[in-house]
Amino acid sequence: MSPFFVFCAMKILLVANNGVCFGIDAMFRVPNLGLCSVAANIDRSINEVKVVDLVAAGRNPEKYFLKLLKDYNPDLVGFSSMLFQFAGTYKFIKLAKAFNKNIVTVLGGYAATVDGYTIAQNDKENLIDYIVKGEGELAFDELVQSLQNGKDFSKVNGLIYRQDGNIIRNPQICLANLDDLKLPDRGARLIKKGFYILNQEADAVETSRGCVYECNFCSINHMYGKSYRKYKFERVLADIRDAAGRGAKSIFFVDDNITLDGKRFKSLCETIKSEKLNHINYLLQASVKGIKDTKGLPEAMREAGITYVFLGIENAYDANLAFMNKDDQLTVKDTEEVVRHLSDNNIKTIGGFLLGQPNDTKESLMYNFEFAKKIGIELPVFNIVTPYPNTGLREEYLKENLITNLDDYSKYDCWEVNVKTKHLSSQEIYDIRLDMEARYPIESGSLKRNFKTHPLVIIHILIRWLFRKPSDVLMFLGIRRRRS
Repeated sequence: MSPFFVFCAMKILLVANNGVCFGIDAMFRVPNLGLCSVAANIDRSINEVKVVDLVAAGRNPEKYFLKLLKDYNPDLVGFSSMLFQFAGTYKFIKLAKAFNKNIVTVLGGYAATVDGYTIAQNDKENLIDYIVKGEGELAFDELVQSLQNGKDFSKVNGLIYRQDGNIIRNPQICLANLDDLKLPDRGARLIKKGFYILNQEADAVETSRGCVYECNFCSINHMYGKSYRKYKFERVLADIRDAAGRGAKSIFFVDDNITLDGKRFKSLCETIKSEKLNHINYLLQASVKGIKDTKGLPEAMREAGITYVFLGIENAYDANLAFMNKDDQLTVKDTEEVVRHLSDNNIKTIGGFLLGQPNDTKESLMYNFEFAKKIGIELPVFNIVTPYPNTGLREEYLKENLITNLDDYSKYDCWEVNVKTKHLSSQEIYDIRLDMEARYPIESGSLKRNFKTHPLVIIHILIRWLFRKPSDVLMFLGIRRRRS
């Protein structure tokens, strides 16, 4: 990482990686909101900022990126990356430096936040000039100002950089006062199409940040600490209107735990209805506890236009919930009750499961499968535990020698299996999960229901599955033949 640059005005390009979680992208592709927020909060009186989501750049994002570098000729390129995306992101960083060695490269996002120091140590070619940990708006603007004015980089919170051959790690970031942040600059996006929720044009909106729980598999506390901050309703409504005004028919609320304050979220739903913004279809992530503890919330959600909820179910065994530090938030009985209430209000549940607990057997995995059918999950996501670095769960699996992939983070994408259990190998878990994913839409009836309402989406999913994971299709067919 280069220690020192001085610029006046800067042309800045912010880049979202093109890597996606397999399966999800066929149904939901939402533009990167964080980079639009970073763009909005840079001093724009002298700086020009563009945002590009490479996930919507077509079949050859590398070619698109190189042409963009030539046409825009940026002074600084900032990359946002999840951990599983980092290997791909590093290739784009290489392309930027090869195009112009004087381009300043900056890495942010969860990869930088969770594993930034290791990334800096492994960057032997010194291609990454700066790494920004944690929340990006304030720190990135401080970095830009330091580059322009020649200020001391030690004042930039959460920054990792090289100086005199040493890797310097500044203290963790301070959190922004959300009232001070400007609305995301969606106008900075270079790619404005290609984002969807099912078959509707989609965008993202944020109403709060953070979570105060301590689930041992989660990395959110590395980003925000154990905190929960909320935007004022006026700001949320303005953000919704901005997204809708640019063509969004569906909106994904990207909050980490929007139901942490259930009463506040219920009030927001009521406000969305009263402001006549309930013609938009909303998708969100929610906790079982937040919905269960807030009387009348499913009804308010329905009236606000919420059609899908990604619910953190995690597991069908209370003992496994306790292992994940979730037992203070929900029980299996709570999950059944909440899913029923959502269904009664015509809200479909996308059920997030975490399988591959240390004592899991084939029987316990299949019990989760049957549980999802029993309670009426429209779309289960049978993820396998991922041992993310610097999490309590990783430490537990290391103690038991149950991690089968320690350091190839490109496979930490929630689809590949990186652990084993005391009874099952990684491959056995993979095979069982594949069988579950393929059988569920047919046995639950969700394939038939969704084909009636979204036929093109279903066909798209099947085609993508065949072309992107042909080995899985063949494996599934082999499993079915052996079964019969």
